[in-house]
This record gives sequence, C-alpha cells and structure tokens, in this order.
Amino acid sequence: MAKTRSTVGAGRRRSRRRVPIQRRLRSFWDKMFSRGELTVLIIAIGLLLMPALSLEASGWPVRIGVVGSVLVLSVMFGFLLARSQYNEFLALMMSGIYGACFVMLAAAFSEPGGVVTGVYSVFERTVVWIYDATSGGINQDELVFTMIVATLFWFLGYNVSWHIFRFDQVFRVILPPGLIIIVNTVYYTGENDLRPYLIVYLFLSLLLVVRSYIETREWEWYQAGIRVPRKVRRQFNTAGASLALVAVAASWTPQLPEIQQRLDAFQQFMQSDPLLQASEVWNRLFSTIDAYGPVTADYYGGDSLELSGAIQLGDGTVMEIAAPPDRRYYWRSRVFDTYENGNWRSLALDRVRTSVAPFEVGQESYAIQSRQPVTQQVTMGLNASRLVYLAPQPASVDLTVISDLRFLDAEREAANIHVIRPARVLQRGDTYTATSLMSNATANELRAAGENYPQWVRDTQFYVPPSVTGRTLVLAREIVEQAGAVTPYDKAKAIERWLRANMAYNESIPAPPIGQDPIDWFLFDYREGYCNYYASAMIMMLRSQGIPARMGAGFAEGEWNGSQYVVRERDAHTWVEVYFPGYGWIEFEPTAAQQAINRGDETDEPVLPTATPAATNTPTETPTVTPTPTPSITPTPDPSDVPTQEDEEQTTEESFAFSTATATLTPTVTATPVIVPSQQPPLINEPPSGLLDFVLPAVITIMVGLLVIGLIVAIAFFVWWWWEWRGMRGLSPAVRAYARLERYLIGLLRMNIGGENTTFERRELIVQNLPRNAERPVTAITNMYTEERYGRGPETDGDVDRHAKTADKAWVRARENILSKYFWRFVPFRRYFNPED
Repeated sequence: MAKTRSTVGAGRRRSRRRVPIQRRLRSFWDKMFSRGELTVLIIAIGLLLMPALSLEASGWPVRIGVVGSVLVLSVMFGFLLARSQYNEFLALMMSGIYGACFVMLAAAFSEPGGVVTGVYSVFERTVVWIYDATSGGINQDELVFTMIVATLFWFLGYNVSWHIFRFDQVFRVILPPGLIIIVNTVYYTGENDLRPYLIVYLFLSLLLVVRSYIETREWEWYQAGIRVPRKVRRQFNTAGASLALVAVAASWTPQLPEIQQRLDAFQQFMQSDPLLQASEVWNRLFSTIDAYGPVTADYYGGDSLELSGAIQLGDGTVMEIAAPPDRRYYWRSRVFDTYENGNWRSLALDRVRTSVAPFEVGQESYAIQSRQPVTQQVTMGLNASRLVYLAPQPASVDLTVISDLRFLDAEREAANIHVIRPARVLQRGDTYTATSLMSNATANELRAAGENYPQWVRDTQFYVPPSVTGRTLVLAREIVEQAGAVTPYDKAKAIERWLRANMAYNESIPAPPIGQDPIDWFLFDYREGYCNYYASAMIMMLRSQGIPARMGAGFAEGEWNGSQYVVRERDAHTWVEVYFPGYGWIEFEPTAAQQAINRGDETDEPVLPTATPAATNTPTETPTVTPTPTPSITPTPDPSDVPTQEDEEQTTEESFAFSTATATLTPTVTATPVIVPSQQPPLINEPPSGLLDFVLPAVITIMVGLLVIGLIVAIAFFVWWWWEWRGMRGLSPAVRAYARLERYLIGLLRMNIGGENTTFERRELIVQNLPRNAERPVTAITNMYTEERYGRGPETDGDVDRHAKTADKAWVRARENILSKYFWRFVPFRRYFNPED
C-alpha cells in the first residue's frame, strides 16, 4: 500500500508540474494574440497572396515559393514590430535590414546545390545584374527579378501588419496590393483568367474593413462605459462576411467586356513617350511577361508570342537600313518554333555572350552558290533597343552580343540563331553592320531539294500539337491534293497561295474565343486576321504534311527612299521559314497584305476551283503589288469526310511521318559548304571580363560577410526581444521593470526569490546575490512596483512620466549587474577576482 500511495503521489506531483507548463503556454498565446488577431493575420497573408499568385498566373518570371515564404515572414515580423515600443522610423529601418536578409536566404534556398552554393549564386548574379544595370547592359536574370518582387512584398507585408495592429488604418493596408492586382489584371491579355484572384482579394479586403469597423465601435463603447456583449464580435464578423460575399457575387454577375475593348484607351496611354522611355529601362533589366504582338518598342523580342486580339501600329521610324536594293528583305528579330494553344515559343537551348566583336555565327553546310553574303548597315530610330535586327540568316554582327541559339552539332560549331541582343542597349542614332547569308535558290532548285532532313530538323521542326484541330489537318491535305502538289516546295506554295487568296487581312480583329484553337478560329470562323495568324496557320498545315517550318518575326523590308530602307512601326511582321536540305531556311509570305515572293522562275499559280470567298471584309492594308487572283473557295470537306476522334488521332500521327508515296527529286547540285567563318569568336556563358572579374569575388565575400553579420544581429535581436518584451504588452513601466527583474533572476541566475515572500523580502534576497551596485536600482524598482501595485500609485501626469523615466533608468542599471553576475560564471580563475567591486 505504501508503494501504491507513493506512486499515486508521484503521479499527482507530475500532474501538478505539467499544469503550470500548460498554463504558461496558454498565457503566452493569450498575450501574443489578442482576440481575433490570429484570424486577422491569416486574412492579411491571404490578401497579399492574391497579387503574388496573379503575377505568377500572368507569366511574370517569379518563383512563387520565394515570394510566398518572404510574404509570410514579413507579415509575422511586422506583427512583432507593431507590438513593440519602436517608433515608425526605427521599425521601418529594422524591417528593411531583416527583409534584405530574409529575401537573400529565401532566394539561396531556391537555388540548386545547397545553401552555401545558393548564397554565392545569389550574390554573384546580383552583382552582375547591378553592373549591367549601371553600365547600360542587358540583364534579365529571373532570380534577381524574383528577389526584387519578394522585396516589394516584404514591405507590403510589413505595411499590412503595421497599419492593422499599430494604427488600424485599413485602407492603407488594402490599397497597395489592390493596385498591383488591378494593374496586372488590366495589363494582362493572355488566356488565364485572373478574375478569381481579384474576387478573393476583394472579399478579404471587405473582411478587414468589417474587422476595423467593429474594433472602432468597441473602443467607443468602452470609452463611453458601455458593456460590450461577448458574442457581438463573432456575430458582427459573421454578418459582415456574409454581406461581403453577397456584394462580391453581385458585382460579378454581369459578364466583363472583352479585355481588348477595355485596353484601347490604356494602350494609347502606354504609347506616350515618357512611358516608352521608362519601358526601355525596364525591358533591358527585367524579363517581362509573354509578348502578345507588335505593341511594344522591342518588336517580337519576348520569349513567346500569343495569338491575341487587335494590334495598333504607329508610323514612327524604327530603323534605317542601307542594303543592296536588288533583293526582297525581312529584318528578323527572332524565330519561334513550338506552338501550343495559340502560344509560340522558342526552342533555343543555349545562351552565349561574346566578349569581343564581331559576333560570327557558325553555319551548316549549304549547296554551292545557294547563298550569298549580304551586308547591311543599320541605324536605330528607336529611343532604345535591346534587339539586333538583320536579314536572315545571320552570319556576323560587329557588336558584342548576348544570343539565344541552338547548336546543331556536338562540336558546337554550327548554330541556329533564335535571337541576338546587344550587350549594351542600342540608343537612337547608333549604327551597326551585319552580314547575312541570303538565299539565291530558284524555285526549281528548291523543288529538287528532296526530303533528306538532318536529324536536328526531324527532332524539332515537325511537332503538331493536339490543340490543332482535325479539320485544319484535313484542309491542308485537300489544298495540297487539289493543287496537285508533290514536292515540299509545291505544297508550301499551294498553302501559301490559298491563304493569300482566301483570308482577309485585318488588324482590328477581336481576341479568339477561350477554349478554341486560334488557328481553327482564323481558318473556319472569323476568316480574318493579320500576319501572326497567316504564318501560324501555314506552319501548322505544312507540318501536318511532313514539311519542317517555323515562324520568323521582326519587320518587313519597309520603304526604299533611293538610298536606304526606312522601316516603320507599321512594318512589324511575321512570316514563314521552311527548311530545304542543302538550302537551309527559306522565307515564304502567306500574308495577303504583303508582296508575294518571286524567285525568278516561278510558274503561274495553279487555278483552284473558284467561288465567292466566305470572308466579306476587305484588307485594311493594300498590297504593294498586283492583286492576287480572285479568292477561291475553301475546300470544304464532305460530311462523311469530317474526322471522328479516331480519324483525328490517326491524322495527327500521320502528320509526324514523312510521306513515302510522294516522288523525290534528286538535287542537281552538290551539297558542299562554301561559306565558312574565318574564325569562331569566343562564346562564353559568364559575366563580362575586365574589372568585374577582379572585383566580383571581393564584393561577394564582403556581401556574404554582411549577410552573416546581419544574421547574427537578427538572432541577437530576437533573443533580446524574447527577454525584454515577451508578455510585457500593456504593463506600466514600473510593473514591466519588476517583471523583467524576476525574469532575468529566475531565467539566467536560477535564483529562487520565493513566491510566498513579500516584495521587500524578495528585494533583500536579490540584493544579497547581486553586486553591491545593484542595491539602489533594485530598491527603486521594488518601491515603485509596491507603490503602484498596493498603494495609490502616481496621480498626476507629471508623476506618471517621472515614474516611467525612473523605472527605465533603474532597470538599465539593474540589468547591467545581473548580466555581469551571469557572465562572470564563465570567466576562468574568477576566484582570483572580485566581481562585486
């Protein structure tokens, strides 16, 4: 029995020891979060997540994991600062210092190779970006852009917590993120629907307004001495949330108009000179969202191109080009290879930077005399340009450049250039000289080129995505069959002629319907469009016939003024490039508003069955050559010929294979290379050489050291806050000083001051165990605490201020003695010293 009682007693004692821990945790939670504050923090985080998620959905190159983690940390850190005693300026400075550290750490964790490698990568790429930004270079590092966005959201998170929990200024909280999400929604014209993010943002904003209102009313009731019912807050919040939900749902009942209609006035504003100049700085430093047509100063410079709605092209001069006038020119900025659901992207796998000029391009083998070098001298007319424009196919440019390309062989000697950017932004009046290898091939030579395509062509240039409809593939087959085309060249010409004859040119078309492939909509429903639609349709139809094709983008040749070509904004253009073995990429022109290409030995266009065209609108731009023949009827498949799902799958599979039934003509020329660059330039994937190579390691070392110091300071600050301010909210200076005194004595010195003793008995114990210099401040703190706790306390405002200053000074001196006592424990041979003196 004795053993049983002992066991039961021990269990009770353990239970009694657990209860204080639970109470302390509950007490800490209650002191940290007042009623409803945790819910408000969650709402604030959700409010800021909406603009962050909308940026990611609209295609901005941000790492949402980095931005999201920084956002959550900023809200929590801002909450701690709002509960501290710091003034607004000091709190803002501390938030900036900690924000920089947290952003860099979050970015480093997102990099492969571990934290150490990630930290070095973050600093290296940041220094290179700063160097390029200050020296006029082009640097669109997505990691740096993510860090800048994360820094913005850090201050937004701090602003949210500070103005909710310190000042209760709710409109200062909801307006900044609201501006981001609204501007992004208006600017974005892609297929993703950003309205759900805006809806959730509005709902959460209304919840914060409701919370702010009930907080104000409760304070007024408290000042008036009115007792507030316990459940009134919950009932008010529930009713407010319901009304907010109804309000948001009611506001979204009408369908929003087409995005392009709302953007007309906005686009006019965006084309103003000050904003264009600002956009040039932005474009050279940040990789923007996908380009949706030639509506910016860097025409077709983005990594993608969207088949979207209307375009607006001005009459401003883009560039002037001196070149021999005996050829048909295109001034190419880049090429696009892969199509999916109305979006074109590039297949460039490598990015290289040249350290010296000129930049020379290794070429594949061409048939003898099939290409001729043509020199162009380009003078920029734009305020600034981050693109190099030149005739296809590029051979050399007398600039140091950054180029996206795809190497054609393992030796990395020959390459397909996808885009060339100058290492420094080209300003108005800048001139550069470029050389291009332009085709001399005749129609008969291209007919005889055959279909012996290189492996890299087979790997990349035949893909027909599932989004291309079956009737598009059937239409391509019927056009080719009715034209009697056998060779790839004749098939390409048949499709080119049909598009020129049957599709009306119109720059003011609406955006394609969501859920329908834009090519299908262009060919069968609207039957009007501009160059992007003509080229896209021809490329997909050619690929369905086993013919490799891609999109070239930039400008048409412009106007010849007797000495040079003047290229204007309205000349922005896309065209088709078809690959022929031994001859390379050859340009085709399917757009009705552009002059047809004549290769010298073209035969008369075959006469297709004539009929009234389905499209009724006339082109908005008149071709500069003899009009094409009367538009012919669209080859409409019979009902029995409309493909079923099995037929579409079979047709799609057939489009990837090469036809074995068509006749193949043997080339009459020998495929031997005749134009080879004299020397390959050094291609490097690293920052520019020179002073930066010497300074970069030192700067990174210094910045890493500053980061380590910042982390140490951050940890020290947290420890200091934990001991000084945890649980002290709402206490008077005298009571706070006494509470801190107990916390330091018990937590650091492990001193048992006796919970049953009076305040003066505790003072005696404390004074006996501390250096003698601690007697006066400990006594002062004890007296003020006793007077305030058990006496009448200070009565006038002057007494309150005097007690506050005395308590703070006394605590500082008492803390010095406590810390001195604590650290003397770690001093070796301390018995030979007298720390009491």
